[in-house]
Amino acid sequence: MQTIAVQDANILIDLIKTGLFDHCLALPFSFTTTNIIMDELIEEQAAVIEPHINSGKFSVIKITAEELGEIMILSEENTSLSEQDWSAYYYAQKKSSLLLTGDKRLRTIAESKGIIVCGILWVFDRLVENAILSEEEACTNLKILKNINKRIPQTEYEKRIKNWCK
Repeated sequence: MQTIAVQDANILIDLIKTGLFDHCLALPFSFTTTNIIMDELIEEQAAVIEPHINSGKFSVIKITAEELGEIMILSEENTSLSEQDWSAYYYAQKKSSLLLTGDKRLRTIAESKGIIVCGILWVFDRLVENAILSEEEACTNLKILKNINKRIPQTEYEKRIKNWCK
């Protein structure tokens, strides 16, 4: 089982708003995020995740003071990223794990350091490949996602719509 070091806040929010967070946890990965990313979520969003933390299906990394210091040093490299973004980067690098984010700046920096980065469309692909969602369900949810998240790569979105929406 490969660990996805951090689901950045934007991935968590997209999954929650589309109602796919539970589905995501059925994938053959170990999903996690950091406590400071969890703190970014509004109460209703955190409430969706809490039962999965309690059951052990989703984990939250508690950042130590020492680690926070290391993250703050990293953040001096590029101040356009938030402390939360840098925490995602830090743990993906530390655990040699996959990083899930929709943040283009975070993606660029992480990839330049050899971290494998995937976005929300990758999650949709895995949900279909693992038969957690049918293509029809993926199509419906992808259209919902497009209304929620205007930053989805249009060309990639259209490919999936063409393949899944019959």
